[in-house]
Amino acid sequence: MIVIIGPAHPYRGGIADTNESLAYTLLSQGHDVKIFTFSRMYPNALFPGKTQFSSKEKPYDLDIERTIDSLRPKTWVNTSKLINKLSPSLIIFRYWTPFLSPCLGTIARLLKSFTRIAIVDNAKGHEPKMGESALLRYFLGSQDGLLSFSENVTQQLQRKTQKTVVTHPHPVNQGLPSKIEKSRARTILGLNKNAPVLLFFGLLRKYKGVEVLIDAIAELRGKLPNVQLLIVGEAYTSIEPYLKKIKTLDLENNISFHTSYIEDKDVSVWFSASDCVVQPYQSASQSGITPMALHFHRPMVVTDVGGLAEGLAPPVAKIVSPYAHAIANGIFSVINAKLPEEKDFKEYLEQRSWKKFTKKMTAFAQSL
Repeated sequence: MIVIIGPAHPYRGGIADTNESLAYTLLSQGHDVKIFTFSRMYPNALFPGKTQFSSKEKPYDLDIERTIDSLRPKTWVNTSKLINKLSPSLIIFRYWTPFLSPCLGTIARLLKSFTRIAIVDNAKGHEPKMGESALLRYFLGSQDGLLSFSENVTQQLQRKTQKTVVTHPHPVNQGLPSKIEKSRARTILGLNKNAPVLLFFGLLRKYKGVEVLIDAIAELRGKLPNVQLLIVGEAYTSIEPYLKKIKTLDLENNISFHTSYIEDKDVSVWFSASDCVVQPYQSASQSGITPMALHFHRPMVVTDVGGLAEGLAPPVAKIVSPYAHAIANGIFSVINAKLPEEKDFKEYLEQRSWKKFTKKMTAFAQSL
């Protein structure tokens, strides 16, 4: 029995999706798997989006139990008791925010002497908050070993703990739909079939560099007058400053916002319609958008911050500095280059499979 502790259905988002992909892969390898997730993850007052919950049906073939209330220590104790009764061979925690450190770290400390490892998405906040370093250390102290999705995060963890850290690039989630013909996708979205179309995809947050990307489009429009930028994803910050900037720069015909959360079943049309995926982040640990772009065979322009560009190279990705001029030049270069072929993506997709990740993870756990 392997236990996973972290977000899963009915919660939405990349971390929930990856936990479910991890569970499915472990099941396919012959393991029994159970996921313990939250009855309450964030208080509504602290959650910046519209809803924490997915509209998808519960996966019928995954054993998911909602027992953890992040604000009620009694549920932490009860969850640890349930896990202790299962006597799992491995317990996998998912850490991405210091807010949940007391909850997850306490559950881990209440467990018997089972092997406990954590997949750590972020070791340092993109928007740092007081006390997060101490909270991270509290959580790390409860684990036997750690995994990360980038060398950048691994190095940050090694400055905080003596625990062994293993790195593997962010896998491509299972269940993503196949790409569709570009012209069909553009018809669905009402886009010009001949215009260069750029995609920024994912939650809108300040550190992701949307303001810098707008400046890049202003510069790029002189070379590509009909360029279209699609900014797609739920806003976790106000978009009013962006809209004002777009109007000031007279880019209203070049940039459009689509600020609804995009469920997996609808992801394909946006990626398939684009010529290039742009990640203009100003800070980053890694990104779940990269494996999505690889899955849909779309070249990327990626800034060289944190672990965002690790392992990427032309023709699949153009790596640039996080400034408007460099991003504009990178986009122009990708749009005018020969499109990468399917074989160019194949090696990346094989390297970023959940099968490879789980084999590395289970071997690591057995070594502890």
